Amino acid sequence: MKQNKKNNSYSKSSVAAFVVLMVLMLLWFYPIATAIVESLKIKGLGNYLAVIKFPRINYFRVVFNSFVIASFTSFIVTLTASLGAYAFSKIPFRGSSILYTAILICLAIPPAAMMSPLFITIKSLGLMNRYASLILPMVAFNAPFMLLILKNYFDTIPDSLLEAAHLDGASRSIIYSKIMLPLGIPAIVNSIVLTFIYSWNDFLIPLLFVRKETMYTVTLAASFFTAAKNQTPEMVAQLYAALVLMTIPTIIIYLAGQRYFIGGLTAGAVKQ
Repeated sequence: MKQNKKNNSYSKSSVAAFVVLMVLMLLWFYPIATAIVESLKIKGLGNYLAVIKFPRINYFRVVFNSFVIASFTSFIVTLTASLGAYAFSKIPFRGSSILYTAILICLAIPPAAMMSPLFITIKSLGLMNRYASLILPMVAFNAPFMLLILKNYFDTIPDSLLEAAHLDGASRSIIYSKIMLPLGIPAIVNSIVLTFIYSWNDFLIPLLFVRKETMYTVTLAASFFTAAKNQTPEMVAQLYAALVLMTIPTIIIYLAGQRYFIGGLTAGAVKQ
């Protein structure tokens, strides 16, 4: 009798959880479905072709710019964060906890609050309208969070494994490249995917540091369709088409790393 009551309670909670998840999924999917429907109005797929052939921008150029920026940012962030995570997780040194806490405090600082001094720095260094003016700030803003993810994952790797490798004569660089990186693939892929998406979708940094149209990213290129004072329904449809095209690469990147995504994000949440 008690077993039946437990089964009934489990089934009711499962149904309730399923309903809640379905509602959340619909709320998440509604803006995407709306954008797709709006992008097909008036000219259908011709709106996408109009975006690609838009006279004021070179669509393939802005996609190339965004891809270069997001790729280099992902590589630099993942490399530096993984090295830092290895040091904080497996190499004890004086002041490590204080330094790690100081880095994590940076997560509490909103990027918008740093834009004024950052703009002065970038301009004084002569980096305006260069890839470096976009990549370096994005690396700085994304690295602390990726360090947190990677360190939590590296904490789950047994110290005994590293001690055995050290006794066999492996140096710290060998342990990092041959043990930590292969075992940390879920967290590393997670860092690459998240950093790529954040960099691809960033609007504020390109808005501040890019003036040349040849250096525009996809987020800035979409502003061409909202610049006109009198927007026609055709221009609105093209704007939605541009937004849909803008999200396709990030969806592909996410799907490619999906099998590692959850594991890398939740690693270290439960102590073993």
